[in-house]
Amino acid sequence: MGRATHAGAFRVRFVAVLTLLYIAFVLLVTLWPTTVDGGVDPYLNRLLAKLWSKGVPTFVDYSFIEFTANIGFFVPVGFLLGLLFSYRWQWLAVVGGALLSASVETAQKLFLPGRVASLGDVLANSSGAAIGCLLAWAVRALILHRDRLVIRDVEEGRRASDGLRAPE
Repeated sequence: MGRATHAGAFRVRFVAVLTLLYIAFVLLVTLWPTTVDGGVDPYLNRLLAKLWSKGVPTFVDYSFIEFTANIGFFVPVGFLLGLLFSYRWQWLAVVGGALLSASVETAQKLFLPGRVASLGDVLANSSGAAIGCLLAWAVRALILHRDRLVIRDVEEGRRASDGLRAPE
């Protein structure tokens, strides 16, 4: 097995472990019996009042922040899953994020009376997974472009066959 193949296999395993760890973190946060923002309300309300007094639009309220946080929370899910799937199947990262979110919201509704299940959360989380998947696609496209440039340089003699700069 060549050096590049070992490096690629390591990267896949590394991303797989990161994905499992992040999904475990998502499950811990979302299936905890109480919300993670408990006790933050008075501070957030003071912060919002200060922001509104400084000219921030009033639509930036608790619901807006919660929706935006849910999007951000699932961006890594879509990104990591997007890196794990091949280009052809990368769209499954969005489906996986949506299914994870729907499963969490269903579990909250059925088993966690201290939590509130919401279709809005599923929408926000799915949007975050889609954004993450797009970011993964962009990163992969940049890496593919870089690799093509390195291969071209090797073929044209500007780089050694291991991809490092050729001695001058």
